[in-house]
Amino acid sequence: MSASFKIYTDESLIDVDEEDFVPLALHQYSNDANLDTRKTEIKKVDYLSAESGICCQSVMDTCKAPLKDIACEKGTNHSNVKDLNSLSVLDLPSSYQNDDMISLIKSAADLAVLIQVPWAKTALFCQGTGKVDDVYIFKENTKCRCCKCRASEHPSATWGKVLIATSTNLLTASSKVSDIKCTFFYDNDETMHHVKHLQGDAYVSNMQGVCKFFAYTCDVELLEKLESYLDIFSEKWIVAYDKYSTTVKSVEDRLLIMVSHPHSCKKHVYIGKWTKLRPYVQFDATTCPGCEGSFLLIPNFDIFDEDFS
Repeated sequence: MSASFKIYTDESLIDVDEEDFVPLALHQYSNDANLDTRKTEIKKVDYLSAESGICCQSVMDTCKAPLKDIACEKGTNHSNVKDLNSLSVLDLPSSYQNDDMISLIKSAADLAVLIQVPWAKTALFCQGTGKVDDVYIFKENTKCRCCKCRASEHPSATWGKVLIATSTNLLTASSKVSDIKCTFFYDNDETMHHVKHLQGDAYVSNMQGVCKFFAYTCDVELLEKLESYLDIFSEKWIVAYDKYSTTVKSVEDRLLIMVSHPHSCKKHVYIGKWTKLRPYVQFDATTCPGCEGSFLLIPNFDIFDEDFS
């Protein structure tokens, strides 16, 4: 099992060395197979375009309406989109109908982030999805840099940074990193008291359509929770790898899972098939506005890097 993760964008494959293998790919644009169409999408300034995967909002807030009651600009049949809380083994291909796979999907969902930014020079807001990529916690010799502590005479000495990855296309709606609003744990409307919010604080990188930024906070409980979710995902991946690497031929099922906040709603799961992994991920799962920046879970446990085609 490789010790690197791959971020699949529309034209390239990025290899990043890491201690933990994170088998997630970025959904940045549409699943259109035509390369010219995809290049056009990259250059689009019209964020109202259904193909962009960005949800345009009049207010920077979550949507409480049931997904089934929302008319999708992309024509997606929302009955095919699975509610995260009701996801079951029966929703998966027969080869993957096991609680270990459900646990893996839900652990990936724990890392999903609803991301919103104001659309420059308009009164509108753009919404997409991202993923917690890493967490750094500091307990000595530094002072918290979050907006609350910067304005305080007594900044916290215990604080941390949350590294978040999403689509560059989403963040180009606004030029200020501090305009980015991140919403964590919006899993269902009954547990809104668990929802947390952070703002962007510093851009880290912007490579080939994938933008990473830091959000600072002295909420140690939030930091430790996100850090544990990263560990749990790695553990669930290893369990699933041990179970499926010798028993399932992934090229037969070509399973692809996407966890997203469609239309600014709570987390939902899209299940489809990948058709190509290089030079970018192609898949048949339908998507909605709000899916921009979502990460794709591709459980190719039996495929090595050199086998990608």
